[in-house]
Amino acid sequence: MPQEPLNMSLIKFRVCWSDDDTTLRDIEILSGQSYYDLHTIIKKELLMPVDMEASFFVSNDFIRRGKQISSTVEKNLRDAVALSMKKTPIGALIVDPHQKFIYECDHIKGWIFNIELITLLPEPIDTDPYPRCIKTEGISPTQLGIIPLVKDSVMEIEERYDLNANEEGFGDEGEEESSSDEESEESSTEEFGSEDF
Repeated sequence: MPQEPLNMSLIKFRVCWSDDDTTLRDIEILSGQSYYDLHTIIKKELLMPVDMEASFFVSNDFIRRGKQISSTVEKNLRDAVALSMKKTPIGALIVDPHQKFIYECDHIKGWIFNIELITLLPEPIDTDPYPRCIKTEGISPTQLGIIPLVKDSVMEIEERYDLNANEEGFGDEGEEESSSDEESEESSTEEFGSEDF
């Protein structure tokens, strides 16, 4: 017998990148909003292409994929392979207070995110628009490999003085050379002597 969905109004999800769980976003969404709304804010908060398609999969503690909810499916049809993100409300597939999902991006990089329900909240009294991101940690996978726009002070000093890791920087080598030059000048003056002039 299928479980009934939980009574809820506001849901907080944690979205973690499967390759690096230090990259996460906490998102609040109303139970009556759609999986397409969740899909849209995940793309926005992780700086992903606006037109990128994706799928949610109902999951469990063993990260097994269950029912699919796809951004490319327009209608919910009986016995269909996947549900429509636009037509399926968030609360319809939540039967566990720690419900999990897998979010798989239809992208050449094949990004995958693990989503876990972390809090069920009563109906919000504020008028802020939902869904909304309330916590951001780590960089988006789309930012990997991008050269920082601002150089740090150490890098600037190294470039200004053409230093590398094997060089000591400023030393007294120049002083030794100049003192040896002075000594050679003095010795040449002594050799000629004053009577030669």
